[in-house]
Amino acid sequence: MRRDEELEAFKRINLTLVAAELGGYSVVRKKSTRHSVLMESGNDKIIVSKNGDHFVYCSVHDPASNGTAIDFIQNVVDRNCSLGRVRQHLRPFLSGSYVSQVQASHAGKYVEAIKPSNVDFLSLAARFSGFEPITSPHAYLCGARGIPFELLQHPRVKGLVRCSPRHGSVMFPHWGQPSNDPSDDARCLVGYEIKDQNVSMFSREGRKGLFITRAFDHDRCLVFTEGGVDSLSYLAANNCVEHTRVASIAGQLNLKFQVPLIKSAIESMPSNSSIIAGFDADDQGDRLIQQLADIVISTGRGDLEFHDHRPVTRGQDWNDALQATEAKEVDDRLSSSQEIRPLCQFRNGF
Repeated sequence: MRRDEELEAFKRINLTLVAAELGGYSVVRKKSTRHSVLMESGNDKIIVSKNGDHFVYCSVHDPASNGTAIDFIQNVVDRNCSLGRVRQHLRPFLSGSYVSQVQASHAGKYVEAIKPSNVDFLSLAARFSGFEPITSPHAYLCGARGIPFELLQHPRVKGLVRCSPRHGSVMFPHWGQPSNDPSDDARCLVGYEIKDQNVSMFSREGRKGLFITRAFDHDRCLVFTEGGVDSLSYLAANNCVEHTRVASIAGQLNLKFQVPLIKSAIESMPSNSSIIAGFDADDQGDRLIQQLADIVISTGRGDLEFHDHRPVTRGQDWNDALQATEAKEVDDRLSSSQEIRPLCQFRNGF
């Protein structure tokens, strides 16, 4: 085998097996998907993915440590070693008998295969892994935005929203298709909303999917909002966390990638559930209501009810409504603002 062919072959070696054998890493299955595998060795964490035929990795704690199996050897296993030394480490993995032996000795610590995905999601996942769960009242969410800390600790929400230990910003993870095929039913982290007192943006890498809270069998409502803060505000303002899932689309709708995700989320709801448009009370909210109604209709689920439930005051979002009045006044106003409209009213627009 020519040297250039050998280097190419190294890049196709199952990097999770190399990491298990040469780095002592093990797969964290609860935090891995078919497209992205988290591995740990002591306090170190790496994420392994696949870009075409090449296995690639990225360190969670050191974004500069990334690349193929060749880079893994030089950055992690045998730091700054020569290419000749890399060949000595990786050549055994080109032997089928050696690979079988290593597989047997590391059963459960690696994965057999990884489905290819967009390599940008690899660094995205590594960066998001550096953010921390919210474990105490947060200055921005609980202080400036009025989100009850008790809500953040509810099983439906706990651990989903992260914060930056350095800057205090909060992040709402968006999950979606790892490939460029909207019909792909696999899910991985594809981006995240970033919110702070003076910041409202989406991660530079990746794309919008859905921020969605955990689902429970007894749920009867699914609410769509325009942002992660709005989603939490809806739960707080309506005191409905026990039976309501909420999802954020992060602004305007991405028709190619978000519509299939929204449709899938709706189809997963139990019989006779309510789908609620909890968008802002403005012109964009008007347009989103019609788009959401069209998606609900496309599911063919005649058992579903569609609720147009937005703040009473024009121009407000749900966080505005949450902070506008005391809890009792909010309850009184919200109960009168809910409007249940049959889907047939939306078939030809407003």
